[in-house]
This record gives sequence, structure tokens and C-alpha cells, in this order.
Amino acid sequence: MASTFATDGKAGAGFSRRTLTPEFALGTAAIGDQNAGWLYVVADVAVAAAVAVAVVNPTTFHITAATGGTGYTVDTAFAIGEYGWVRKTAALV
Repeated sequence: MASTFATDGKAGAGFSRRTLTPEFALGTAAIGDQNAGWLYVVADVAVAAAVAVAVVNPTTFHITAATGGTGYTVDTAFAIGEYGWVRKTAALV
């Protein structure tokens, strides 16, 4: 089960919440209650829940493809233009 709340002081970070206006700066990182890393992004494409290979641009923090990437899992679906959190699932070097 993925984290449900932030433990690093990110007040208001709801990892399953999706919004049409940003609540945090793109690229904001957070640590969840199960020690998972999270990244705040915006979706340029629709992405279904449980997609483990969403492509996240490391400079703009946009989800640019629903598949073909590494390192992030989408635990709650995104519609185009929605802001929200993706879970870091692989070490990025």
C-alpha cells in the first residue's frame, strides 16, 4: 500500500488528490508515511492508476507519456491537465 500522508512537513499534501490548479511548485518532493518518495507533477496526457512507468520530464515535471518511462508509479489516475503526486519507485541516477 502506498503512503497516505506526508511526514516531512508538507502540509496539505494529499497523494491521491488531483486538481486543475497547482497546490505546490512543480518538482516539489515529499516523503510519505511509508517512507516513499513523492514528486509533484502535471499531466500532459491521461494516465491510468497503477501505471508503473509514467514518463516524467526531469526538468519541467510534466508527465509526457503514460508508458515507457522508469522510476515513477501513478497510484491515482490523472486526466490531462491535472496536478498531483507520483510515487518514486526506482532510484534515479
